[in-house]
Amino acid sequence: MSRGSRLALLALAVALMLAPVATVHPAVTHLYAAGLSNLSIEFSHPRVFAFLTLALVSALPAVGFLFSLIRTARGVGDLRQLTRTSTPARLDGLCYRVLPSDAERELGYAELRAALLHERAHQLNRDVLWRLLLRATGRAFPFLPWVANAVETETLRTECEADDYAIRNGARRRELFEAIAAAALPPAHSPAAGVTGANVELRLTRLVCPETPLPQAPTRSFLALAAGLVLPAVVAHLVAVGAAVGTSHLMM
Repeated sequence: MSRGSRLALLALAVALMLAPVATVHPAVTHLYAAGLSNLSIEFSHPRVFAFLTLALVSALPAVGFLFSLIRTARGVGDLRQLTRTSTPARLDGLCYRVLPSDAERELGYAELRAALLHERAHQLNRDVLWRLLLRATGRAFPFLPWVANAVETETLRTECEADDYAIRNGARRRELFEAIAAAALPPAHSPAAGVTGANVELRLTRLVCPETPLPQAPTRSFLALAAGLVLPAVVAHLVAVGAAVGTSHLMM
């Protein structure tokens, strides 16, 4: 991921977490000022209804985001258990772990080295953490198909960048092609699932035709989402200010 995409993704994650709080703040302030004795009346008032509606709109993506992070945290334990069943290995200075399967034997020496170089790129760029954040962000907006497309595009770009790193550091295109093709097999027969996971066809095409361009980074899409998440909080505060000065028609 580019620095711009990472910054945009961080801004979106921050907006996901803080926007609901900022949206609820005017409603809490208003109810506190009204006093506990008037809560039943205040909850039927149009201004409170407007505040709560805006808060609900802002909170829905945050709930999906949090649930995804919780599921990820639970998966960490499974990953640790899987790691305990593996054994350390080394190939040309590249450290990796071997699981109890035939994966290592399925790939030849050159193909395995190409796959390890690809994974080393992910390790150096900390792509696993960024991908987890990217996936959680995508699951926050299941009702917006274009968000899923943006997540897929950024994931594909990350895989292609790892492919490019492997080529720059000694992997031959044919070897990496074979490793990716093997990883694209059904899970029961796939010896190197970590090398695939994105749009395999475009990645293979880029290995055959290096001039094939990457899709444009969805940085603007992430920034647009962040701005959209902030909007309910801005509207809620404008409504509160308008009510305070007696100029808001929504509060009539």
